[in-house]
Amino acid sequence: MGEWFMSAWVEGLEVWEAARRLGSSVAEVDHSIQCTWANVLRGLPSDDDAGVVWAGPVTADWTQIIQVRGFHCDQALRDLSYGGRALKISWDLNGPRDLEYAVNGEYVTGLSVTVPGERWGSDPQALDHHAQGLQFDLDDSSWQSDSDLRPGWLEYCAWEEARLERGQDYGDEDIPEGWQDFIALAHSGYSPPMATCLTSALTLVGRVTGREIDREWMNGTHTRYVIRDKHNG
Repeated sequence: MGEWFMSAWVEGLEVWEAARRLGSSVAEVDHSIQCTWANVLRGLPSDDDAGVVWAGPVTADWTQIIQVRGFHCDQALRDLSYGGRALKISWDLNGPRDLEYAVNGEYVTGLSVTVPGERWGSDPQALDHHAQGLQFDLDDSSWQSDSDLRPGWLEYCAWEEARLERGQDYGDEDIPEGWQDFIALAHSGYSPPMATCLTSALTLVGRVTGREIDREWMNGTHTRYVIRDKHNG
């Protein structure tokens, strides 16, 4: 999903109504376009500060919304939940935000995806039965035995930790052959324990909605909506 991601899932709303609740005007809804993920920004000026979302049904009852530009999903979770339920997940270069859950306009649960047991809201444990077997602990080390872990990553992590403890820059010592790719990955935010937490969050959402975000949906054609702040016309 990249270094920045925000998505909301909404129960019981038509896609156009979800876009309207996010702030898309009637005119913008009428001029929405069907497109693929590869073309979601095509035809829009790069310097335009309007919000952009890409949305479509994920099950018979749930709509999936990916925020492409802007933060409207973050600001409208309660509005999206009126008459049903809504969830939101996001992350950026500073790490993951909390998983949020609202029901019929009420903020029900906030859930840290990296700190085990950290919950709040009117019903903090409302999602716990969906979280069985999932890992929301950034300090857990079980990822180290993952068979899909890149060969050499554990050795690189140990080397990197020792380098930081010594206070050395990369130019102060020889970098083992083939580790430049590891350095680039780490600097772009790659982190197996973080990936485990984020995957667990997306899995939890999938258990609530009945379908996890997947390649089939991402490869499909959905609706792009432009959301302009009122003061921008």
